[in-house]
Amino acid sequence: TQYGVVQRPTHRNTSWDMAKFEVCAHRFADLSEYGHGVALLNDCKYGYATRGGAMGLSLLRAPKEPDAHCDMGHHSFRYAVFPHTGAFGDGGVVREAYQFNVPLVQLPVDATVAADAAGVMPFFAVAGAPNVVLDAVKRAEDNGSQVVVRLYEAFGGHARARLSTRLRVASAQLTNILEEPTATVKLAAAPGGATAIELEFRPFEIKTVKFSLKA
Repeated sequence: TQYGVVQRPTHRNTSWDMAKFEVCAHRFADLSEYGHGVALLNDCKYGYATRGGAMGLSLLRAPKEPDAHCDMGHHSFRYAVFPHTGAFGDGGVVREAYQFNVPLVQLPVDATVAADAAGVMPFFAVAGAPNVVLDAVKRAEDNGSQVVVRLYEAFGGHARARLSTRLRVASAQLTNILEEPTATVKLAAAPGGATAIELEFRPFEIKTVKFSLKA
């Protein structure tokens, strides 16, 4: 499911379970019990299968129908095993999977530039809810002077998060997925001259915020 997780059995007690010999997943699959677990991360493969304590990831498929040349040629992909303490929500699986798929880019810069950037606040930051993920920042589809931020609750619980930005914001609105306004959000001052808003999330809820910037 987009922006969420689906809990599945590791047995095949029913015909429905037997039919799900492989299921689709993005970024990771996690096998956990009380106290610890292990996640299988990947950057471009989507077929997972788990039975009992064994978890697998399909790396290549070569069917002849409907594409006679499916998966032929050179392939480049990465996968990783991530053991963790605690259950899925406490083990940092979502964060680790994001970092694996979007690794930090390192660029050489002048020492003066690095020193100036060390204390700079990011353009957007989320605080107060480790289960809320800031997933996308983009220009609004209907107005190039507006900025759209999309967040979601990742673990299946309620959350109250504080989204702050150092952009010069004039107003903020909640929108639907089509970026059509649904409600106005109250702005508040944050440390460092930033602007912040408070957001409440239901389990797996997606929220889209549209910021109008000052001229």
